[in-house]
Amino acid sequence: MEKISLKLFEFLNLEAEINGLVNQQTGETISKGLLGEKLNMITKYWITDLNKKLTSEKESINKLRDELIMKYGSTDESGGYQLSPSIKVEDGVDEEGNPKFKAEPNQDFFEFQREYNDLLSQERELEYKPFNISDFAHVETEGNYQTFFQLIKVED
Repeated sequence: MEKISLKLFEFLNLEAEINGLVNQQTGETISKGLLGEKLNMITKYWITDLNKKLTSEKESINKLRDELIMKYGSTDESGGYQLSPSIKVEDGVDEEGNPKFKAEPNQDFFEFQREYNDLLSQERELEYKPFNISDFAHVETEGNYQTFFQLIKVED
């Protein structure tokens, strides 16, 4: 096994590179991910092993992100929390006497962003089975796996 030090945002990138991405609003597949590629069984096994570690780390990061949203956000009508980059503030009244509103930057959102970015810049060590470039010799892909490429050894 080998070890590499990655920032937490790289853990999230690597997890997305392995599992792919789906647009949460439309359900459309953005990328199928490395596990969606045709791989030999041994390589797929070690990528799946790596994925378990990444998924665990992603869950921890998401839990901390949710705590920050609760810290800086507000409760919406359905009882959930929301955190918007802007807030509506009253800005006088219109001709009919109804209140007018304008959008202003939400300082709580900027504080959330600052703390979350600080979290994502933290480094953690990741232990993984090293991959050789030859493990992927038969893979034809349109995907770009920049973070995963850091885990591949190129033989001379």
